[in-house]
Amino acid sequence: MHTHVYRRTILHLSLLGIVGSILVGFYDVIFSHVFEVFHLIFEIVEIGLDRLVEHFFDTELHETQLIVFYILMVVGSVLIYVVWKLLVHLFSGAGQSVHQEWTEFKDAIVTDWQGMSMTNRVIAVSLFLLVNYLASFLLF
Repeated sequence: MHTHVYRRTILHLSLLGIVGSILVGFYDVIFSHVFEVFHLIFEIVEIGLDRLVEHFFDTELHETQLIVFYILMVVGSVLIYVVWKLLVHLFSGAGQSVHQEWTEFKDAIVTDWQGMSMTNRVIAVSLFLLVNYLASFLLF
C-alpha cells in the first residue's frame, strides 16, 4: 500500500476544500475588507506624495496632482510587471508539482488495484458507488 501518497492526497484535497469553503462562504466579507485596506493604503501613499511634491517642488494643486498621478502610474506599472513575473514563476512551479504528485497518485492506485483480489475490487467499487450515492443527497 502507498499510504503516504494517499495521506498526502487527502491532506491536499482537504485543504483545497477548506479554502474553497471559506472563499465561497465569506467572499463578500473577505474581499470587502481586502479592498478597503488597499484603498486606505493607496490614499495614505497619495497624500504623502502630495505633501512631498508640494514641499520639494513648490507647486500648485493642479500641478501637484499631475505629478503625483504620473508617479503613481509608473509605480503601478512596475508593480503589475513584478506581480506578473512572480505569478508566472509561481504557477510554473505549482504546475510541475501538481503533475508530479498526480503521477505518483495514479501509479499508486494502479499498483494497488493490480494487487487486489477480485473480491476486494468488487468491494472497493461498491463502496465508491455507495459513498457517491449518499453524497448526492447532501449536494442536490
